[in-house]
Amino acid sequence: MTLQKAVLATIIYHDIFNYPLRNKEVFKYLIENKSKYESVENTLRILINKNLISSKANYIHLKNKSNIEKLRAKREKYSKQKLKKAQLYAKILHLLPTIKCVCVTGALAMNNCTEYDDIDILIICQKKTLWTTRLISNILLFPFKRTPMSKNINNKACLNIFIDESELLIKTKNIYTAHEICQTKVLWDNNSYIKFIKKNDWIREYLPNWQQERQQATGNKQQAHAHLLLVSYCLSLIETLAKWAQLTYMKSKVTTESIGDTQLFFHPKDTQNKILKKYYQKIANI
Repeated sequence: MTLQKAVLATIIYHDIFNYPLRNKEVFKYLIENKSKYESVENTLRILINKNLISSKANYIHLKNKSNIEKLRAKREKYSKQKLKKAQLYAKILHLLPTIKCVCVTGALAMNNCTEYDDIDILIICQKKTLWTTRLISNILLFPFKRTPMSKNINNKACLNIFIDESELLIKTKNIYTAHEICQTKVLWDNNSYIKFIKKNDWIREYLPNWQQERQQATGNKQQAHAHLLLVSYCLSLIETLAKWAQLTYMKSKVTTESIGDTQLFFHPKDTQNKILKKYYQKIANI
């Protein structure tokens, strides 16, 4: 993909989310083209002169998208408030010793939440405790959790991704998944996030300029929970029962969920396919 097409593709992808980009963000999330920052800046100027994109208040976006920079500022304000809720949920989840990492994904990870959005949470758990971790996590966050039939989802915790540390590779490889991985925001971590990123190095096929930001140290969770090792061991013993109970409950309710032995993806809507369809339709037009 040429640099001009890559820059346009990057702006188009984020336009689906009504998300204008700063110059550095265009460079960071540049699609399928590894280029220097100076080259990206020069290309942006060329595309602006060609009247293919617009620049306002230091934000880059497609033509005919008025006030989109104000929308981003408003959503950043909502996201800041929701992040405080997410951090509370993460502190509660920290009580469970099988959890190795807690992150937010989706709109909140990009500070692009609407006022009434829920909070998408990704959890990496220790080996062979996937279903036990999900069960206990849902119990711990029950007062704050989104349910399948919820009408009011504002600030509700949506525990939609669980990953066993023995299988960190995300096998669905496309531009949407690459963005979701790169945009993930860590709330706390016990040395699992770096392993997660390394295992999914394929993301650089789609976003070659992206670099992992340095995560703030969160301490050694193993030491913090040394007195709970026996609890962790006991939880692993009930994994088979926890899996059977949850699969039995979900049997008649499964729609777009992806359920495996080491990874669980629960999505109220099939967002990925919708986004990819919009993206490729818009790309076809240029």
